Amino acid sequence: MSLEVYAALSAACQVCGLDPAGAELIHHSSNAVYVLPRHGVVARVGANEADVDRPRRIYAVAEWLTAQHQFGATAPLSGVEPVRVNGYTVGFWQYYRQVADTPELTSRELGRLLRSLHDLPTPTIELQQWTPLESLHGALLVDSTVSVISEDERAWLLSRIDQVRTQLTELDWPLGVGLIHGDAWAGNLLWDNRINPPRPILGDWDWVSIGPREVDLIPTWHAAVRYGRDETWVRNFIEEYGYDLSQWSGYQVLLDMRDLVQVTGPLRRATTSVEHAHRLRQRIDDLRAGNRQSSWSHYIPGRL
Repeated sequence: MSLEVYAALSAACQVCGLDPAGAELIHHSSNAVYVLPRHGVVARVGANEADVDRPRRIYAVAEWLTAQHQFGATAPLSGVEPVRVNGYTVGFWQYYRQVADTPELTSRELGRLLRSLHDLPTPTIELQQWTPLESLHGALLVDSTVSVISEDERAWLLSRIDQVRTQLTELDWPLGVGLIHGDAWAGNLLWDNRINPPRPILGDWDWVSIGPREVDLIPTWHAAVRYGRDETWVRNFIEEYGYDLSQWSGYQVLLDMRDLVQVTGPLRRATTSVEHAHRLRQRIDDLRAGNRQSSWSHYIPGRL
């Protein structure tokens, strides 16, 4: 547990009248996620961004989804705003305890939730327009990245981001533009076990925005290309969502974009984790070699 991150968590808890005693780190990628056992609450701790209003917009969208549309989304802790402290932003969310005997959540639940999400009206909340590869671009501009990748690799990745962004601007988007999750992979699914029967819900709304709906579909196909999912994984998603992304002319560009997205997490964690450093090296080497088919090691989502 990073002392700096935990100090930010403790300070934010003090502001909000919560007790961090016994806080358990259950996940750490772009955010550090803690369970506060005395409250049944999850705290998400991330580095401050230039966009200071993003956390509040995320809260507002999650509340709009759950309260107004009964959509299966994780919900923020009612009446508690995100706190910026010591260079971090801390948000507090409802805790959805996962139990061992529940079935694995799959592409079928993901397709069903995304179909419902994309059918909703655009919220009146002022949301950011989708910016492709925003997180990776920001991570590459942090000076500490030179300790895990070379200057040549950083320059190559920045150039590749520019290339893919240009290609994306040239696409026609048949599914149209609307509210998107922004990182809709199956690892962001949870069971809401507070109700009977439990229902699937979608979490991690950090990249919610207004953008082309195909962005939310590509993680399912990318999981089959890079992470060993079989044809059934994709076919079940298509049956629920009602669209085969691979038949669209922009499919390969989105796969290339998703490859770059998957550099971000290992890049941020490589200085403190040998496992992430290995992932980072494999992914950069494959990208630079133009290898679009190799299998990548992946995260095993925690039972949150």
